[in-house]
Parts: sequence; structure tokens; C-alpha cells
Amino acid sequence: MANLFIFSNDLRLEDNAALYNASLSKNGLEALFLFNKDKWQLHYESPLKIKFQLNNLEIIKEELDNLNINLRVLSPKLDDENKLILEEALKINASKVFINSEYGFNEKQRDENLRKLLADNRIDLIEFDSSIINPKKIVTGAGTYFKVFTPYSRSFREELNKEYLQCFPAPEKQQIKIGDSDEIPIFELEDELKKNALKLYEPGEKVAIEILENFFENKISDYKVARDFPAQDSTSKLSVYLSSGIISAKKCVSKLLEISEDSPGTGEYSWFNEIIWREFYKYIIFHYPRVSMRKSFNEKYDQVKWRDDEEDFVAWTKGETGFPIIDAAMKQLLNTGWMHNRLRMIVAMFLSKNLLIDWKRGEEFFMQNLIDGDHASNVGGWQWSASTGVDAAPYFRIFNPITQSEKFDKEGLFLKHYLPNLEGLSSKEIHNPDIELRKELNYPMPITDLSSSRKRAIEVFSKI
Repeated sequence: MANLFIFSNDLRLEDNAALYNASLSKNGLEALFLFNKDKWQLHYESPLKIKFQLNNLEIIKEELDNLNINLRVLSPKLDDENKLILEEALKINASKVFINSEYGFNEKQRDENLRKLLADNRIDLIEFDSSIINPKKIVTGAGTYFKVFTPYSRSFREELNKEYLQCFPAPEKQQIKIGDSDEIPIFELEDELKKNALKLYEPGEKVAIEILENFFENKISDYKVARDFPAQDSTSKLSVYLSSGIISAKKCVSKLLEISEDSPGTGEYSWFNEIIWREFYKYIIFHYPRVSMRKSFNEKYDQVKWRDDEEDFVAWTKGETGFPIIDAAMKQLLNTGWMHNRLRMIVAMFLSKNLLIDWKRGEEFFMQNLIDGDHASNVGGWQWSASTGVDAAPYFRIFNPITQSEKFDKEGLFLKHYLPNLEGLSSKEIHNPDIELRKELNYPMPITDLSSSRKRAIEVFSKI
């Protein structure tokens, strides 16, 4: 009997546990991709990310055809998704359906319903971990689940062994092809900025592996020192490929530990930590579903009285706040679909603390514009900055955007790239131009006072 495999955020052939195991019988395998706009809207997925995924799917389709595996693309309504999967399984006489697990609340609920529906029709749902280590296996000494990153990462490293790092090869070629592949849906970007941004990211699993190897060869040794400086090309840029599963976190770690010891204080150790952060946030939404539902991990902060100031929010989204580092960061997001991680923290704290605007609005805006938008990491990062989540900075910790700019973009090179009207300013002037310079350069006045807005945030949070 044939098998059915369903793609999700695992758009790759190598180290795809469900796809590989589905191929082992060699009796026929169909791969299925669900082009579901309703599903994407649940987590505010950006059109840029959707288009990038479809571009990757074009490459995957050709690779699967060479393995006698056909790719079907269906476009169900959200409520009909499981029904169509069942129909497809029955159509090809499949005895098993294979998936890699997803950890969001909606996704877990969907897969559990699918399991029951298939079982009623004598079809098994076979599920594989999408995390490096199954979230149930990492527990505290008391048998509970971690809420703080550092002890989690320590436990993660202790639990990790060669067995966890064994990567699956590409799927086996099938003896027969059970159908023809569908055409990849046409999905055009309407925004010119997004069209231009897409050109920055070449699709394909092979491309992702090349980026990883280049990073290891040329950048990773300096990563610990250089990663916080947005003007430097010092990060891996792999988040674009990790968020859609074009390369697996396991493959990244496996290749890292082939060439390096996991030694604290090194660039390699720091980068490994970033991978563990991604795993941690998946772990959190698995064990604490309220976070996946965009509720504060720390429940009391659901009571925060956020400001409903549309003018301030729009200024933030457009990069017109009057704070150069904030504005340049938002311009980077709008122009490239990506933002440097240090800047993500700065702009998130500014919105949630200085402007006292609900972090969920910022989290949603990020997902709508990021090519590397990842539900778990995005909601986790925003709650960290807003001091409402796991391992969050204390509520009174508020980054000063001017001092952050002076520290991490001392010469103003990043600012000048995204705010060309400021490129004539000196390294001293550019971080906070005076009133006359702002008028001369047509650069906006600050939309808030940093000192008083900081006091306001501390007062609001301290009363919770």
C-alpha cells in the first residue's frame, strides 16, 4: 500500500524524518502541500514568506519527481483541511499518513483531530519530532517543565547525544509513481518593496547548506563579538531557511559539532545558544499553550492597561519615530523582510515600554512583514522584550534607543544606510540630531520623551 506525506514547515528532502520514513516501503509515496491562506492568517504569516516557500516548493517538486514521488497541492478551506487529507489518503489507498510535528495550539489540535479521523478509516497517522529533542524529555529535577532559558539550555546540552544528531538522508526512490505532480500555485506579491526584498533570498536546500558552510568557514569564530553590530555582516542569515524548514536545526548543530567543541566563550558556543533559543521557544508553546494563543506567559500581565495610540503605532510601523536606530531598524524590516536580532529587541522594548502599546500589535506586525517569521520565536521574543514572558527581562529593564545606537552603531553606518537623509551627519550627531538639524533634514521630532515614558511604563507594570 502507498503512503502519504504532508509538508508543513519542513520544506526539505534531507533530514526530513517523516518524509524519509514514509519512503522506506518504496511501494508508492505521495507528498502533499496544503496551500491554505486561512491557516497562514492564524499566525499572520507574511506574503513574502509565503512566496518564498512556494519558490522553494518549485525546487522540491523537481527533486521529488526524480524520486518517483508526486507532489499534490490542495487549497482547502481551514475547516476542510483534514477532510481533504482523508480523501487524498483514500484515493491513493494509503495505509499510513506521515507528518513532522508542529507545536502551536491550533496545529496540535488539528493533528489530534486528523489522527482520530484517519483511525476511523483504518489509516495510521505517524508523527515525528520536529525538535532536536522531544519537548517531553527535557524536565527539571522536580519533573516539571522549564520556564527559564539558562537551566533549559544546560539540560538540553546534557541530554544531547549522537543519537539525537543523526540526520536522515533524502527519501528513497519509489518503484512506481502513483500520480502526476500538480503545478505550484501562482501567488504574486503586490508590494514593490516585498518584490525587491524577495530577490535577496535564493531558494533551495542546497543554498541553505552553502550559507551554513560559508558561515562556519568565515564568520562563526567572530560571532560572539560581532553579532550585536547591525552594520556588520556577522550573522548567519539562516533564520530565513530555518523558519520554513528548508534546513533543519538538527543538521545545523550536527555540522557545527563535527568541526567544533561546544566550549563556552567561543563564537561557536554563542551561535549554538541561538539554535537552542529556537528550540526553547518551541518547547514553551508545546508545554504552555496559552503562549501560542498570544496570551502573556505570566498571566498577571494580561491586566496591563496598554495605550491605544494609533498615531504612535503607525509612526513606529513606518520608521518615523524620530529615534534613528528605531527608524532604521523598521526600514530594514520593510525593505528586506528581515531585521537584525539586536534591533528586534530595541524596537520591541520601545513599542511595549516607551510607547506602552500592546506587544501583540508589534508581534503581529512583525509576522506580517518577516520572511523568517516563526510563530514560537516571534511571540517568545516579543514577550521577552515586553517582560510578560518566560525568562523575560524585568519590567524596569528598558533599552535606551540612543545609547543602544551609540554602542552598537558607533559610526552610524547602519543608520546612514537606511536613513540616507542623515548620511551627512557626524557620528556624534546622527544618533540624536538636534532640533535644527531635524528641521533642516526633514527628519521627525521624537514622538515621546524617553525619560518620562520610561517612568510611565515602570509605574504601570509595578502596579500589576
